[in-house]
Amino acid sequence: MPTEDREVSRRIIREIYKMPVDPTLVTVTCIGGTVYIGGRIRRARTQGTRGLDMKKIVEDMKEYILKFRRVNDVIIDAQIDDIA
Repeated sequence: MPTEDREVSRRIIREIYKMPVDPTLVTVTCIGGTVYIGGRIRRARTQGTRGLDMKKIVEDMKEYILKFRRVNDVIIDAQIDDIA
């Protein structure tokens, strides 16, 4: 994996930790500017996350990641759990 792709992956993982999702089961891989998000995306177990629309959060995540430098595309192939 080229250094650029590794840097992009690390930066995205850091940003996912700031989102209202549980980052422990999320995998992030960047290959040639295409970001692949896999694993399982579920709500974080913190106050204030109940009732959040997970599909909206995932779409917002995708749009946010697309704004990163050196990111051309985002493919989300993760199971989305709507259960807290």
